[in-house]
Amino acid sequence: MKKTKTILGAVFFAMVILAGCKSTTNNKEADIAQLLQGKWQHIDDESNFLVFEGNHRKETAAGTNQWDDEIFVLSDACANPSDKANGGEPEKNRYISCIESDLCWYIIEVDKENLSLSYMGRGNTLTYKRAK
Repeated sequence: MKKTKTILGAVFFAMVILAGCKSTTNNKEADIAQLLQGKWQHIDDESNFLVFEGNHRKETAAGTNQWDDEIFVLSDACANPSDKANGGEPEKNRYISCIESDLCWYIIEVDKENLSLSYMGRGNTLTYKRAK
């Protein structure tokens, strides 16, 4: 009887842990889209700004008063024609694709204050901080 209770307790504990892990993973996926939103400033080129508003990606750099504005898709792999077969591993909500300009970035890291992207065309890393 005591052995049965111990086994049932262990099974229940494992189920709670697994359910918690699944929930955390789903929250991380949703958080990426939310955390991406807002205005970001490049850490090396402080005249370069990147803004995500809804499904729009906007960018401006030194000497221009214009913003490039394009619709982006957040997905598990590059969705733009040039990078669809780039060999990158699919990963939930980690790729930003702009179909019109045929560009794609992998989200290395995003949190409340930092954003690191890998440009799939060259593999270089772009690092931003949240702009005030």
